[in-house]
Amino acid sequence: MAENEVGKITHFFTKISVGVIKLSSTLKEGDTIHIKGATSDFKQKIKSMQIEHDKVKEAKKGQSIGIKVKDHVREGDLVYKVVEEKAPKKKTPAKKKTKKKTVKKKKTRKKKK
Repeated sequence: MAENEVGKITHFFTKISVGVIKLSSTLKEGDTIHIKGATSDFKQKIKSMQIEHDKVKEAKKGQSIGIKVKDHVREGDLVYKVVEEKAPKKKTPAKKKTKKKTVKKKKTRKKKK
């Protein structure tokens, strides 16, 4: 899985376990992120995010968002978006069209006595 840097932790609210991320790229609800720092290193899915106490589904570069985090984070920790690499589709060989062979029935003649 590839990871792209999307921001940096600028603040952490300990009692409510919310991290503030200054974004350097777009982030959406449902994305999986990886937070990595000197003592932090975990992945989680974004269930919800807020900008100034308003829920948003997507945030863009330059905005600061708040998200609930499952572990303690610190200022300066980097945030990466986990990008799943799609496996190339396997090409299946084209099926050859076969012509149906028609079987001709032989006409049988009755012999005269």
